[in-house]
Amino acid sequence: MSPEGTPGRASPAVRATASAAVPAIERAVDLAAAPDRVWRAITEAPELTAWLGSGASFRAEAGADGWVEWQSHGRFALRVETVEPGVTIAWRWSRDPGTALDDGPSTLVTFRLEPRPGGGTRFHLRETGFVDPEDRAGNSAGWTQESGDLLAHLATQPFEGGIRRRYHLRSSPQRVWSAFTDPDQLRAWWGGVGQLEVRAGFTGWWDWPGLGRYAMVVDVVEPMTYLAWRWATVPDRLIEDADQVLRTEWSLVPRADGGTDLHLLESGFSGPEDHRMNDTGWDGDVLPGLRRVLGEAAG
Repeated sequence: MSPEGTPGRASPAVRATASAAVPAIERAVDLAAAPDRVWRAITEAPELTAWLGSGASFRAEAGADGWVEWQSHGRFALRVETVEPGVTIAWRWSRDPGTALDDGPSTLVTFRLEPRPGGGTRFHLRETGFVDPEDRAGNSAGWTQESGDLLAHLATQPFEGGIRRRYHLRSSPQRVWSAFTDPDQLRAWWGGVGQLEVRAGFTGWWDWPGLGRYAMVVDVVEPMTYLAWRWATVPDRLIEDADQVLRTEWSLVPRADGGTDLHLLESGFSGPEDHRMNDTGWDGDVLPGLRRVLGEAAG
């Protein structure tokens, strides 16, 4: 994973007892590739290395030991726990580089594949067993990047790889989060006149004058860490009736200088036109608007 998302070290003070209060990381990504193609990408070592880490030794067999490594962060031991061919694989991996799996803290990663009715695959990720919130926050941001890497690895057309951005903001995560969750601030940079409520499960409409009213669903809200919503790209069309539904994900990573690295991943494009339009729109209108709301100069 990226530096902020590589499996990290839990502090000695929290290693003794895993906290049940630290929630799992759960993600879902729609991929254009068929399930058998995605299965190869998550179960064959050369394929895994192409999007996760810089090297791997790995067999998709229950009980098999292996490892995944990152050049800047070291090698992490893993053990495959369960395999349902073509559907699910779960492994447990160490939180400490260079440490045997049984000698330190670990988390459980589960990948599950679901065929989509119109073709392609819904890729589900779940990681559990974190012992402190900071450890979890690092992997939360890391999985946003790795999901983008998986999209890019499997893409046969540029639009299938989605849109990715990383912005260095001077504002703190708390300040950036308020720009997403305060309705007036959100309208000021996102545009439109909708009543989007940043709470998991919210379903509503967002109206851009001159463009139309678009259905939106908020899927995940992890305060000051992660936010994901889906929206239909055809006006006045319910999510369940839309031919194309985009997923927009945001990860907020605190920096040592007090600022925030804001990661954007938008996926679900079924053709080049909307991809091209959004790719231009993020840089041309939306994200500069966020900087203005935060009181930051462009750059």
